[in-house]
Amino acid sequence: MNSITFIILIITIFITYVETTIISSCTQNKTIALTFDDGPFKHTRELIEYIIKYHDVKVSFFVVGKFHYPYAVDDESYQYAMKKAHDFGYQIGSQTYTHEIPKDKKKFKESLTKNDDFIEKYTGDRPKYFRAPKENCDKECQSNIEEWGYKLIQWDVDTKDWDLNASGSVERRVQDSVNYLENVFSEERDSYLIRLHDTQNYTVHEIVPWIIEKSGMKEKGYRFVTVAECLGEKKNMYNSGKVYGDDMYVHQVPVVVNGNSTSNINIIDNQQNIKSEGVKNLNSLLSLKYLLSFIVLFFLLR
Repeated sequence: MNSITFIILIITIFITYVETTIISSCTQNKTIALTFDDGPFKHTRELIEYIIKYHDVKVSFFVVGKFHYPYAVDDESYQYAMKKAHDFGYQIGSQTYTHEIPKDKKKFKESLTKNDDFIEKYTGDRPKYFRAPKENCDKECQSNIEEWGYKLIQWDVDTKDWDLNASGSVERRVQDSVNYLENVFSEERDSYLIRLHDTQNYTVHEIVPWIIEKSGMKEKGYRFVTVAECLGEKKNMYNSGKVYGDDMYVHQVPVVVNGNSTSNINIIDNQQNIKSEGVKNLNSLLSLKYLLSFIVLFFLLR
């Protein structure tokens, strides 16, 4: 065996067995990345409708195609919620197709591919960020994730909102999670990468509103961003490199029936689309102007 062949062999072995970097914390100062596991589910749409009222809040979802019944791959309302989250600039990552990591490498890859296909079908994008179900990703799993080009995301703050049994009641679970968050927020760390679950009703309606409205972290200068943004890689959350939602905002318009204002509806404006349409209209006007000028010049020179 010559030296070149030996070097190639060593490099091949290294690449084969190298472990991927497990990302457990943000790198950007004063950022908070709220991440939600195991959805989309029946509470996800309500969560998104709540968060879009806050133009300065972005979150991330690690989704599963078939976990909680009815399955996301079969339920249009769950698919709609995922697409809406994506379009508003919230990050969509993968958590495998069935919330488990097969021991067989081929089956593992098939699970990721099926989930990526599911995500792409409704959002138009394939994710680059992956979270291992139940944090179960051994060295072989990490090596595969590295080989396939995903970023392996964990967390440095676990609200344990899923652990209802440990608390004994919904009320106690909410209070336990809030107490824990109050404690870690009082430390005023450089950043926070927080694990939550949009599959829990009390998380959506009590814990998340407390974080956004009552924790006081915004007032301390922290920004709620996606995982990609908290890592300084905002344009790297999908294979396409696209970023969404920066120019979207929501405002309420009163609905008037028989002269009386009865309720409000959310109107979504996408400024990017408005700008694009404006450019198109301007280009059309300029084209018409040039055409008319050409016609006038043609007749003048006859």
